[in-house]
Amino acid sequence: MKTYLNIICALITLSFYSCTVGYKNDGDAVYYYHWNEGSGQHKNKLEANPATFKISKFDDYAKDDKSVFYQGEQIVGADATTFEAIDEFYARDKNFGWYGKDTIQTSKGKTFKVINSYYSTDGYDYFYTTSPLKMASPKDFKFVYCKSVDESWTTDGKFYYYKSYKAPSDDYKHMKTYPKSGGISNDSHWAYFLDHKLNYDIDGKWVVDTIDIKTFKITGYIECRDKYGCFNVYHGREKCDE
Repeated sequence: MKTYLNIICALITLSFYSCTVGYKNDGDAVYYYHWNEGSGQHKNKLEANPATFKISKFDDYAKDDKSVFYQGEQIVGADATTFEAIDEFYARDKNFGWYGKDTIQTSKGKTFKVINSYYSTDGYDYFYTTSPLKMASPKDFKFVYCKSVDESWTTDGKFYYYKSYKAPSDDYKHMKTYPKSGGISNDSHWAYFLDHKLNYDIDGKWVVDTIDIKTFKITGYIECRDKYGCFNVYHGREKCDE
């Protein structure tokens, strides 16, 4: 009986939450309702024109004749006339693609389109959320690994990219990328983590002299080793747990 009552309470709470989040236009003013678990329901009045205010089918987005909003916040720099939401997280106007309320810098709005929740393109480059990948050959873009979009590798046929990071190898033919590694790769000479050689930490400090590529292997998420022992991608050599 107690479990049943808990379920009913949860459903009532969910129903209440869903009814009190989002935009409301009463004809005189436009409001955005949102919920905070600590402080409860909030209601913010928007600087919007009720007569021209419209909510997109992707309802985090809305606009009037002059301004655009995402989750109740005005999107600075968006062109209201040409702005259109094209996905739950993405939109475009005549100038740019948008991710939430953030500009996708260098993107071209007229040709901008969504690939998935994390990737988009304008036909000239590809983007990971708001970050341009600055691909050498965008026409050759493809996913190498994308079973999980937040742990993905892509390529343009010249370089490999982990999320928004470019592996800095000029030895493309011998590159190996490792799914579920957190961004580790190697070629015939060097091992890499994200956008730098594994010999350095993320701050650019040299942490290890030699990594033996012939015996290099991944042992887990951000974990690897070679014949000399185990390696921490942030700190360098460490004692193996064996």
